[in-house]
Amino acid sequence: MTQPPHPDRPHWRVYPVGLVGELVNAAINALIPFLLGTGLAFLLMLAVGLVAEEGVLDPGTSTALDQLARAAAAPVLALPFGVGLLTTVLFALRETITSRALARAAARGAPRTAVPHPSQVDLVAAEPPFFAFFLFSVCLAGLGLLFCVVAAFTVNDSEMEFLATIVAVTGACGLLVVLSLLGRPAYRRRRLAIAAHWTTVEERAAWNRAAPAPSRTNADGAGLPDTLRRRKTVATRYEVAAATCLGLGFGLLQLWLFVTHPHRSTTEAGPRVDHAAGIEAVLDVGIWLFAALMGVGVVLAILGYFAGSAVQQGERAILTDALNDPEAPRPPGALLQKYAARQPVVLAQALTVVASLGVTFGWAVHSLGTGGMEDVATLYGGARETFGGLVTQAQITLVVSVAVVLLAILWNAGAAIHGHDLRCRVVERWPVKPAPRMVGEDGKKKPDPASIGPSLTPKEARTAPER
Repeated sequence: MTQPPHPDRPHWRVYPVGLVGELVNAAINALIPFLLGTGLAFLLMLAVGLVAEEGVLDPGTSTALDQLARAAAAPVLALPFGVGLLTTVLFALRETITSRALARAAARGAPRTAVPHPSQVDLVAAEPPFFAFFLFSVCLAGLGLLFCVVAAFTVNDSEMEFLATIVAVTGACGLLVVLSLLGRPAYRRRRLAIAAHWTTVEERAAWNRAAPAPSRTNADGAGLPDTLRRRKTVATRYEVAAATCLGLGFGLLQLWLFVTHPHRSTTEAGPRVDHAAGIEAVLDVGIWLFAALMGVGVVLAILGYFAGSAVQQGERAILTDALNDPEAPRPPGALLQKYAARQPVVLAQALTVVASLGVTFGWAVHSLGTGGMEDVATLYGGARETFGGLVTQAQITLVVSVAVVLLAILWNAGAAIHGHDLRCRVVERWPVKPAPRMVGEDGKKKPDPASIGPSLTPKEARTAPER
């Protein structure tokens, strides 16, 4: 049994970051499974495209599937780029919002014994700040500049609009780089103000009170009721089965390509080699098996998310019951460590994965049915007639998919606001140290100091006298 800490003893506290901060965190939590869904869409696109290319179906169906797979390649390539950029922007906003929230709390006289939780300190003491945002922006600006230089010597008068677009994008990326640099001085000033309020002495005292991070052997299922352990087993089996199917599918694909394209290189597929009728029949079975494994793997991955939702509900119920009972024993360390951090709604994550598939193939069907792809290449000839009757359904799919993503963001934000009290009570009553993060090159890795102890006060300021 562990009672909540006395207010005069140093302990960790999770400070609220406001509605905007919760929305930013919720958007990050929604975009990560959206990217996963884009990867699953790529696997499905690959399976559909190979089935169509092999001509194992009638010519009309094969042509339609080939057009669908090729059209889906555009969102599969564009979405990770756009979502990746948006995610880095949100990472930078999260660091800024968290540091401002803690600076406000310090300025308003928050108890010096209520030290910010390490998950928040990490966002306040990042070195360098906004690194992901800065790196992504620099890479995009550099790539855009390279395109500008090449295009300036190759485009003709009819392509000046294209050159202007590249210049505008490059300029926008350069502006993002400048913004990431301009925000650093204010970020560091806020960190110093926060560190002056919560010194290394108080941080270390709060760290010393926390239990060690649970070992890997006790990190999954130890100390949980049998019912919840069974649910975790089911969710894990779905995940393992999905990974197995996808792994087997890729292995089968490599074997299939070895037989059908023996002269391929790292950049070129090479010519398709025809074999005897018996071998071709086996190859047809192989391509169908590959497509089936990809499809089943995607379905199992989504089912794993839904199974994980039941596990999450059970875990929250265990913590809530324990917190409401002053005599309750200490819950498992892995559970405490997990819920010391903000937990997204697993069901919302699952819906976001499905929405990503809807956006990818909904856009592909819509672009084919409206004739937009026929202007791109002649291989899309006849796509308007084939997919024209599905345009309305594709539009509905797109609208619903975007709405589901927005719903997932609002759902995660609402759950975080509603669950803030649970997280605070867990952190204050049963503090658990985070798992150490290893940094450095292979063979020279060492724990990140921010993950194993006090890190609010910068190294260069720690030599100053402490209160």
